[in-house]
Amino acid sequence: MLNKITYINRWRINLMAAHILRKTLIFAAVNTAILGSASVYSQEAKLNPNKELEVISVTSTKRVKSIQSVPLAVTAVSAKDLLENGVTDILNLDSLAPGLKSGVSGSDARPAMRGARTEQVEANDVAIAFYSNGVYRPRHGQALAGFVDLERVEVLRGPQGTLFGRNSFGGAIDVIAKKPELDITEGGMAVTFGNYGHLRGEGFFNAALTDDTAVRFTGVREIRDPYVENTFNEDAGLKDADMYFLRGQVFTEINDDINLNVKVETWQDESNGGGAFGYHILGVPINPATGKTSLTAPLTERIGRDDVCGSNCGRFGAGLDNAATPGLDTAQAVSSDPFSQQFDYKPSRDVSDVSISAELNWSLESVDLKVIAASMDYEETRLTDGDFSTYATTVDGNAIESKTNSLEVQVSSTYESDFEWVAGIYLLSEDLDNAFLNGSYGAVVDNVPDTTQPQEFQYASWLNQIQLETRSAAAYFQGNYTFNDDTRGIAGIRYTNDSREWDIYGQNPDNLSTLDFSVLEVDNADDDWSKVTWKLGLEHDLASSQLLYATVSTGFLAGNAQGAFNGEDSYDEQTVTAYELGFKSMLLDNSLRFNASLYYNQYEDLLSTRFQNVGGTAVSFFGNAGEIDAAGLELEVDWQASDALRLGARAAFTDSTYGDFVTPNVFEEGGETINGVDNLLQLDGNDVQLSPKYNITLLASYEFDLGDKGRVVPATSIQLSDSYTTNDLPFSFGTQESYQKYDASLAWYSADNEWSVRAYVQNAGDELILLRTVRFGGNVAAADYANPRTYGVRVGYNF
Repeated sequence: MLNKITYINRWRINLMAAHILRKTLIFAAVNTAILGSASVYSQEAKLNPNKELEVISVTSTKRVKSIQSVPLAVTAVSAKDLLENGVTDILNLDSLAPGLKSGVSGSDARPAMRGARTEQVEANDVAIAFYSNGVYRPRHGQALAGFVDLERVEVLRGPQGTLFGRNSFGGAIDVIAKKPELDITEGGMAVTFGNYGHLRGEGFFNAALTDDTAVRFTGVREIRDPYVENTFNEDAGLKDADMYFLRGQVFTEINDDINLNVKVETWQDESNGGGAFGYHILGVPINPATGKTSLTAPLTERIGRDDVCGSNCGRFGAGLDNAATPGLDTAQAVSSDPFSQQFDYKPSRDVSDVSISAELNWSLESVDLKVIAASMDYEETRLTDGDFSTYATTVDGNAIESKTNSLEVQVSSTYESDFEWVAGIYLLSEDLDNAFLNGSYGAVVDNVPDTTQPQEFQYASWLNQIQLETRSAAAYFQGNYTFNDDTRGIAGIRYTNDSREWDIYGQNPDNLSTLDFSVLEVDNADDDWSKVTWKLGLEHDLASSQLLYATVSTGFLAGNAQGAFNGEDSYDEQTVTAYELGFKSMLLDNSLRFNASLYYNQYEDLLSTRFQNVGGTAVSFFGNAGEIDAAGLELEVDWQASDALRLGARAAFTDSTYGDFVTPNVFEEGGETINGVDNLLQLDGNDVQLSPKYNITLLASYEFDLGDKGRVVPATSIQLSDSYTTNDLPFSFGTQESYQKYDASLAWYSADNEWSVRAYVQNAGDELILLRTVRFGGNVAAADYANPRTYGVRVGYNF
């Protein structure tokens, strides 16, 4: 194992360290300029080592414990830190959680953590499990719901195979909303105004109805113009906002030992969305010498005849037709600006996510009982221009409907003993309908709609829908044994059984004007998987506030049906074995928090994505193909340097590479023959997507006390990222180079904390950050990017 952990070359470490040091010095200089005036303003704000940091309690071990006493790499981001850093959803959470990298394609979240990447979406399970107050959310799109009125967000790094179970493969993210409070009536509201016509209104209201019952209501309404402008159809931009979110909760103390919280949520989104699976066309990678597409070839603008390589190249396009349009067809031109596109069809993303959950806590004589029951109904339909041109030709998209019920029963010991334990059972059922969508407006001649033919929209006759039933049952047990005052042992085990049944229905060829999946093609296919996951560890108190721990654990990502176009085929579970050595400490009279974790993860039977042209469109398939080795060091530092000055750092140093990993080449050239099969790729030794060698965030804030006029708090942060790839395959167009992203804010709070005004800028340097690359139909290369520079003002009032 040591050989695998130490395979980072010395020269690479030195180069990395020098680069990071240089960026750190730049950051220090910037913050000195911004915050150095503090000593001029207030000579009384001197270093105060007795100023203590807040210690957050977390539930990552199914118990409420101080985050510093949990033998686990977990980051807890408080509501205050979320607000001060402008984190409103999962996509920019990675700046505060080391080891997390947030990717996206179209309208799907693609997080990566410790070498575990999200390669499969649609009907497949998530690789980084997403929870809301302990309730598992099965669909990738559900992770994109915004953050509002939260207590905290917990990011658990590494597999959580015993206490959280299936699909916490690379880690888990738990978004924890504030619950109703007894004996208090309060409320708050805020309005945000920003560029791109951004307008966001949010509020909450907490009321005590009786001595033992309280309610809490939360709401958000948000609209924003598209980040991606459409120069042909001004109503058809991408990455806009048009949503609302409502949450209602009732909390009651039935008696001194029993309490119940019932929560209802609805999220409705009617925006244009971010495209089906990506939005920015880069071109077609064509080898001029052969006229064939290649992984490493330069990108050529699409549609039309290439006058550079002439007859060798022939004609190329977006999978619609191969008409010999002379030269470049300007309606299909590639935009040089990722935030400016031209196409005719107005895209749509219609999301409806409704859930109800109940949490019962019952304190018995020697144990605590917790029951969490939930029911969710998630529907999403997204459509976008299929040819990314101004021609009224094709439309692509996806339709998902998921109905999920879950039940978890936990029992944890409370009696005095050297042995502390938690046990539970978990049941989940999901009925999922998923379909890739494709349709056209009629015949095309030389890339132009044929006006002699009816131009009526029809769905493709080859469309399929998979109707998938998932039933999962698990039982788990984890205990901690105290050997002496300083040393404890950890042991946990979980048994999981997953069963899947699916039918596949084809589109009715006699009714192409509407979606009509009524032709049964596969009847009652099924498969099931069982898995035992476990955890062993040791923790030792070096001092009263210094914890050292070591663990080894396993996790898995559930097996599943292949999808709507692969009949009865399925793929097996993906597995991981993780080793971790961690250190947690509170130093300088609890004014400095320093946490570190060193890990090594071995992933096996990982899925690779392959594409097959169906009706001129690229349809994805999956197969268990390979291995990943990931090793790294993660650091979290917070220092309350004085009453006013706070500094922080989040850092992840990662070496994550593919092991034996064979996958098909999606282009015509660039592969090799392996075991007699042509045009395959051996990824052994390549970097894993979304795994930069380093990713560091440096944070600083200073509080100016204005007496009865309130407080002013400037804050800055810089995120430093090394280069990384954005797909499993080594595309010539798939690398994001190293970058720096700057955020800053200036906030004022009234003396009574009722009013607040916060001005902010995110991505101040307008850095272009690549998040995902992919091959579309017609061998077209496409990409997705992070948000451009945004700025605005948030005004809040609490009462």
